[in-house]
Amino acid sequence: MIVRTGTFNSSQTMINQMLQNQNRLSELQQQISTGNKINNIYDSPIDNSAILGLNSQLAKIESYNTTIDSTKNLLNVQDSTFSTVIDKLQRINELTVLAANAASGTTGRDAARDEINQLINSVVDLANTQYDNQYIFSGAKIEIPAYTMDENGNIVYNGTPSTDPTYQRKVEISDGIKIAVNAAGDTVFGSYSYDEATDTSTGEGVFKTLGDLSRLLEQDPPDYDAIRGQLEGIQGAIDHVSEVQSVYSTYVARLDMTKSTLSDIKLTATEQKANIVEIDIPSAISELISQNYAYQASMQTFSMLSNNSLLNYM
Repeated sequence: MIVRTGTFNSSQTMINQMLQNQNRLSELQQQISTGNKINNIYDSPIDNSAILGLNSQLAKIESYNTTIDSTKNLLNVQDSTFSTVIDKLQRINELTVLAANAASGTTGRDAARDEINQLINSVVDLANTQYDNQYIFSGAKIEIPAYTMDENGNIVYNGTPSTDPTYQRKVEISDGIKIAVNAAGDTVFGSYSYDEATDTSTGEGVFKTLGDLSRLLEQDPPDYDAIRGQLEGIQGAIDHVSEVQSVYSTYVARLDMTKSTLSDIKLTATEQKANIVEIDIPSAISELISQNYAYQASMQTFSMLSNNSLLNYM
């Protein structure tokens, strides 16, 4: 009886050993097939929790990168618009010098006036620049044109005024870090309104200067001194737009720096995830071979033990 009990215990131990070897073989085969250490949530709850955290972090980084790319595109469109506006203002400055010169004659002055009026219309169009079907200078009212210009030359701002804090649209580019993506149209371009009854104009900024200039160029006889007096305002408009442009240029640099930082964080998180998930294939194959030998040996030993145990009953 003692022999039989011992034989039973040995058999049970061998069975358990074979099952362990078999399970490990199956696990190694799956790992080698998938290239992953973890193939279901039961393999390692702690590692799975870490992987979920890393996946969440990587997803946020991808979302931030998408936002950064879109924001850079918007700021680049805005920057290009500023550059074009400056070019047109410089051309207006050149034409104003020509129009202010009596030697240009009526023909030269009229030609300068006509081109200046066309350029003013172009600047209004630029103030209504769109990106992704949104008017970029309209503040929060992205669905409507920032400016309208009537037949009398009045240039009215329709967007969110800069005095309203909601004019500024911000996007999150990293955890807790937000950046403004738009300049207020009224602070960049201003506005213009002319009252014919009182022969006075109101407004401010670029459009006030351009509106007054256009009105002066319509006078006959021309007031050359008054036309010349607009040159300072035009140069001030050029300087102002350039200053606004330089401010938003720094935002692009900041976006680039943030994206570089996110790239480093992404690389670290990806490596951490790989260390948890990915298997060392050569090592796994080596272990698979060793485990297979162990399994075969356990089967042979169990077979021998089983034969011996049958003899005990004979």
